[in-house]
Amino acid sequence: AQQQQKTKTTSTGMLSNCCKCCFRNGSRETPAFELGQLDFPLVRLDRNGIEVNVESSATGDAVSGRGVAYTSTAIEQDAAYWEVHVEGTGVFRVGVCRNLDQDAMRSHIGDENASWALRSEDAGAVEGDIIGVAFGQAELPNLSFFLNGQLLEHGVVNRIRGEVFPAVSVDQGAKLRCVFDEANFEHAPPRTHSALRVTQNII
Repeated sequence: AQQQQKTKTTSTGMLSNCCKCCFRNGSRETPAFELGQLDFPLVRLDRNGIEVNVESSATGDAVSGRGVAYTSTAIEQDAAYWEVHVEGTGVFRVGVCRNLDQDAMRSHIGDENASWALRSEDAGAVEGDIIGVAFGQAELPNLSFFLNGQLLEHGVVNRIRGEVFPAVSVDQGAKLRCVFDEANFEHAPPRTHSALRVTQNII
């Protein structure tokens, strides 16, 4: 019994020490997780241009500044969906990209070579609008966009091959909130699409 009590105490101490070492954004005030429960959804906009500001919260990633931000989570499932909430008007683009270098991340996505996107001027979105993004591996078009739940037929991209990541770019005062957690979706994903998932080998 004494041995069991000692083992239990040691394990608890190890967990306590682990939690003390893991803090959000380098802060030593708030733990990033507690007993295995993540504060934030697993998918984050964690690859950002040097002039891009990303503020993560439980309701998504708020993006402002100038340049590109994209996730380190590639789209590997058959059909993925996420939302971009427009919180400040300006120039922006929403879509997907391949791995980009820092030079490419200073500008906008949508060159149709390493990235594909819907432009703000084509979306016609204003503050408070929601752009849904649907990417399907095995159906055409591969990339579709929805404005407040309605398909934007002029924004579809028929074929995109290879590994891509959800991405946005902002400029001139634009502020977007990217939402990857289905609990915070404002609209239901189309047909067979579901929230973007982190692959098991990453988890």
